[in-house]
Amino acid sequence: MSLAMASTIGVPSVAPRAPPRARRGARTSHVLRASERRAQTGDDSAESGADRGDKLMGRRGTFREAKEDDEATASVKKSVKLDGAFGKPSASKETWEPFQRTARAGLIEACLGGADGAAKPACEADLVMTSLYVAMEDDAFKSRTAVCLPVDAYVKRVDKLVNEFMQRDFPKLPVKEGSDGPSADDVVAALEEYLYSQNDYRVPGGWREAYSPYRTYFHNVVAQKVGIPATLAALYIGCVERLKTKGALREEVDVMIVQKAKGASGAFGVTAPKAPWGSVRSSARDRPRGAVVCTPKMAITLQLQALKRAFWPWEWDDARDSGVLLAVEAAAYGGSDRMNTAAGVVGIIQPTGRPFGDLPMAILATERLLELDGGKGYEQRDLGILKFHDGKRKEALEHLEKYEAWKDSGEADAAPQFVGDVVNLGGSDAVLAAELQVREDEALARVLLQLRKDALEETVGDGVKSGEV
Repeated sequence: MSLAMASTIGVPSVAPRAPPRARRGARTSHVLRASERRAQTGDDSAESGADRGDKLMGRRGTFREAKEDDEATASVKKSVKLDGAFGKPSASKETWEPFQRTARAGLIEACLGGADGAAKPACEADLVMTSLYVAMEDDAFKSRTAVCLPVDAYVKRVDKLVNEFMQRDFPKLPVKEGSDGPSADDVVAALEEYLYSQNDYRVPGGWREAYSPYRTYFHNVVAQKVGIPATLAALYIGCVERLKTKGALREEVDVMIVQKAKGASGAFGVTAPKAPWGSVRSSARDRPRGAVVCTPKMAITLQLQALKRAFWPWEWDDARDSGVLLAVEAAAYGGSDRMNTAAGVVGIIQPTGRPFGDLPMAILATERLLELDGGKGYEQRDLGILKFHDGKRKEALEHLEKYEAWKDSGEADAAPQFVGDVVNLGGSDAVLAAELQVREDEALARVLLQLRKDALEETVGDGVKSGEV
């Protein structure tokens, strides 16, 4: 039936449909036809479709070069393929432990030196890389990854910051007559304007936000541009060292930070976090009250202390700058209570305070703090209590007995108190501080008694089995 006839009998006419628009599949057909043409002309004729498929990578079909894995990479791939637990707690240790060991060794070597115990000079131990070792170890341990944190990329990011400053801001600085370059004070002022104004690096709005891993890990701070004073100090020191290497700074510059302290009203934590700033050593300017020079080791220690607090499962006492009292009392008196006990990989179940926390990560931070302290001190106590809650009672007993021996030797009285951005021991109420210390000592003695009893019973039991008793 024609269109004219259809219209006469009341049937609506239908216009011819336009040719269909080219669709996404058309591009694929063009690509296929192009590959066929290449095959007809002899291009890529020696390669089978499977071989080309092995080389193609990504949506654009980029070719990748085939190369043989080294022995270590091959073993990692094999272990990941076998256990199928990549990124899970059950992932094989061969996938992530090499990264953790490398990071720990790099951190200790940078802060404590080699066999002679002498720390590397600042010009040799890059604080940027040292800070990234902290993030690298935690990333490997927490994510159980078979891919290392790209620390070199973040080092290059800091290098790019300094190079941009040298190209854009440094040439604009005034040079006095007879001088071969701008003054150190002018360079430091320009660097701070570049970091804090142009690039908007800043500290968190308050101390509560400061105790967050995202405000502590160097790679997060570089990317998000918000970080605790210690991590920003690491970035600042890294920039200063790079400027000295380039000859832009010829004088020593101290990077200053202000610790968290009481205000005039006596309320704790009145002062807000303050970004670090530079002070040319030769200028001998008056430094604000409470300001301290942030050394490379101090910057690392403060980062680890912030991580320890961020992951600490119990409520943290600001007045004592410690959360150990509740942890010790939970170990001493909470044996029959479901609360304040470890619950697998979840953390610590507790009725009040921070829910769960992250016990393994708190242990990891405390282990490194103890190593930086030379294997003795208050971190020995904290690590022992954490190991107790983690079910490793033999290790807990070892750490706590070393702590007791350290205290009995009198070294605790002579040990210098670390001055940083989070330290305030006891506050102004000496009576309250003494009462809390008594509670801690009593609970710790009870924990030690229980651990020694367990060790004795195990020794006797082993003797019975072997026939010696």
